Amino acid sequence: MELRTIKANEFDDFLKMGEFAFQYELSEEDKRKRRDMTEMENCWAIFDNGIMASKLLIHPLEIWLGGKVMSMGGIAGVASWPEYRRKGHIKALMKRSLEVMKDNGQSVSMLHPFSVSFYRKYGWELTHSIKKYEIKPEQLATRYVHTKGKVIRIEHDVERLDRIYDKYAQKYAGMLKRTEKWWRNSVLDNPRDIVAVYLDENGKDKGYLVYRVKKNVMEIEEWVSLNEEAKMVMLQFVRNHDSMVDSIQLHPAIDENFEFLMFDPKIKQEISSYFMSRIVDFKQFIKVYPFQVFLEKPLIIHLDDPLAEWNRGTFIIRMNREGEIQVDHFPPKEGASCTHPPEKGVQCDVNTLSALFFNYQTPGQLAAQGRLVGKPEEIEVLEKVINKQIPFLYDFF
Repeated sequence: MELRTIKANEFDDFLKMGEFAFQYELSEEDKRKRRDMTEMENCWAIFDNGIMASKLLIHPLEIWLGGKVMSMGGIAGVASWPEYRRKGHIKALMKRSLEVMKDNGQSVSMLHPFSVSFYRKYGWELTHSIKKYEIKPEQLATRYVHTKGKVIRIEHDVERLDRIYDKYAQKYAGMLKRTEKWWRNSVLDNPRDIVAVYLDENGKDKGYLVYRVKKNVMEIEEWVSLNEEAKMVMLQFVRNHDSMVDSIQLHPAIDENFEFLMFDPKIKQEISSYFMSRIVDFKQFIKVYPFQVFLEKPLIIHLDDPLAEWNRGTFIIRMNREGEIQVDHFPPKEGASCTHPPEKGVQCDVNTLSALFFNYQTPGQLAAQGRLVGKPEEIEVLEKVINKQIPFLYDFF
């Protein structure tokens, strides 16, 4: 068995395995885009007697967390040919990916799971959900907003849209910090998609829509509004498509309250599990983590990790008066196994830690589930210091 990055002449085999595993077919244009988006050094595979047997891709990306930008490794395209499954290939690839991401300074990783339980074995945990609305045009808000602002349709102006998106993305935990290439190849990859921007009465961009209309259905892929005025005017704009569509499908942020604004809020809505995340290198992650409040006393975390030995042990986290984080790490003694509740600090595995620091579950919820162990006063400290931003993600990889 050989585990390595692929060569340029092996990329077609890399794509072919993905097509088979996930049951899709790439056009030549799709393959060209994938080549344009992918560096061979990010494509890892296991070879058996020279045959590519299993593979995965690490996207070098960045995310917003607490208004800060963090390097993130996006895992995608994890697959094996059927005859090579259940041979430990994926575990080997996932372990190697963690080592690579750590070396690259990507202290956190995200992926979209085909099976949540499968990736939990390797330390990834649910951190993001997605909301979908299905609305009839007549259900939308009818109250007129008295403003000189307006919605206009524009070309695919990446720079303009990114300025709006960046302001919006900083409100959430885990949204991508997009590059121009990502915008063009992953967001605005369909030239038939329509883009509309809301300008307030001062001519300032305060929101945008990316949508398409097909077979009497309006599909809104992205809705970004920076204030309530923008939201209301954009709702009116969407309603003005009532002569063309019977149904509106909308993907809002998980905390948006569209239904409250509607004339008839009795709509179909669905919330589904979406992305999983994993802290790759806790020591590096916590040094840049945006705590909600100043750490008055050391934060002690006893951590276990199934694949990353550098995450195992006791971490003592301190903050100096300048707000800088200092971390002391004490690896576990060889052969030691801590099963009793800690005298100081809290105890958990890396799955729980990831859900905690992405604010997908609160410390109190995780403690009640038995996943976060510690005295009530230690749990209360975490409740105060964990960043309260809601996790949300528009993108897919």
